[in-house]
Amino acid sequence: MNEIELSDLCRDAPFTELHRRVVDAPIEQVWPECLAVQGHDVRTLGPLMAIRMLPSLLRGRGTGPQGSTKTLLDEFAEHGFRLLRQDAAPVDGRAVVIFGAAGKFWSVSENAPISFESPDEFLAFDEPDYAVTAARLEARSIAGGATLIETETIVWGTDDRSARRFRPYWTLIRPFSGLIRRSWLAGIDRRVAR
Repeated sequence: MNEIELSDLCRDAPFTELHRRVVDAPIEQVWPECLAVQGHDVRTLGPLMAIRMLPSLLRGRGTGPQGSTKTLLDEFAEHGFRLLRQDAAPVDGRAVVIFGAAGKFWSVSENAPISFESPDEFLAFDEPDYAVTAARLEARSIAGGATLIETETIVWGTDDRSARRFRPYWTLIRPFSGLIRRSWLAGIDRRVAR
């Protein structure tokens, strides 16, 4: 599972987003906080997820965001994201987590991610009419004993129709997605500073 890189999944994904932050601490101190970060550490996550879940709540499906002591990665897994790679510790100054999901994210009523039993099942998925997303959280040692942390998201359609359907949704959610990811990196930085 550790050999997977984000570029292996889709080299020409039409929808991408990348955010970076430098943390003034060595990677050996930063990486455990990357893995341990929780939803409450990401200040924009709760309010924006509440808005995202509103249609389900109005239809009586779902309970809304709950306070949790689970890691953010565990929360992602509970909401349909499949873990594809998780480095337990840095190797040669680098550590990575990659996770993915597929669904009709643009749909108000059918937007729940598909459940995949294994990373291989996710990697083989190509059913028409779906969008597939993968995200990476990475930490790298940089000069001066600091660490560069990045989050990158890529999304592609399983066919032309799904890519066309996803485009307006991406245009709408991308600013909020970026806000969450920048807040995620800031949350990691705050955990390290503590």
